[in-house]
Amino acid sequence: MIHFLVVTAHLLLFYPSKQSSSIVIVEVKGISVSKGGELSAVLFLEANFPKPRKQLIGTAVRVNAEQMSIVFKDVPPGKYGVVAFQDMDANKDLKKNFLGFPKEPIGFSNDARIKMRPPAFSDAAITVEAGKTITIQIILR
Repeated sequence: MIHFLVVTAHLLLFYPSKQSSSIVIVEVKGISVSKGGELSAVLFLEANFPKPRKQLIGTAVRVNAEQMSIVFKDVPPGKYGVVAFQDMDANKDLKKNFLGFPKEPIGFSNDARIKMRPPAFSDAAITVEAGKTITIQIILR
């Protein structure tokens, strides 16, 4: 009996159930179908927001509509900043002008805006709770 309890405790402590992970649905509006390419969406932790190629989770899908959704499953609970952009040349990189401003449509969670630099994490932060599904909307600009 004691062996059973030890094994059960070990499983609960070191192998968390899928119930503790969450789903994040990113609904993106303002996509230009005629410009094609890919729609990229990424989730950042605060320390890396929004540094290129430093995201926690990310994916890209082929553009096929003016409004699209990307679903992230098994997202650990926490605070994230979400960025979506239309990668029109599908090169997996956000094109910028000589000043560093995006040349491809981009948007942030909470509709945080670029001013002289990318928005602060606190402006874009969303909270993902354990075992919950959250839907956020991003408008590309």
